[in-house]
Amino acid sequence: MGEVTISLRVDKNIHQEMKHHNHINWSAVLRNSIAQTLEDLDNIDTARAKAASKTIDALRSAKLFTKGKKSVEVIREWREKRK
Repeated sequence: MGEVTISLRVDKNIHQEMKHHNHINWSAVLRNSIAQTLEDLDNIDTARAKAASKTIDALRSAKLFTKGKKSVEVIREWREKRK
């Protein structure tokens, strides 16, 4: 996997502050921050999907919407209600 170059605009004041800390590899800081943010987003998406799955399973087992009917019967009823 190759690397690509991206550009970033920062406020002049931030740039001046960065210059005061020229011992820091700002490119590495940004790369790590981007990678961490993407990892966090993946974890959030996974957590949300698991939570949604548990909610769906709970609703399905409670049979609140189906009232014990088969899914085909429920779909047919809803289709009829839309007409």
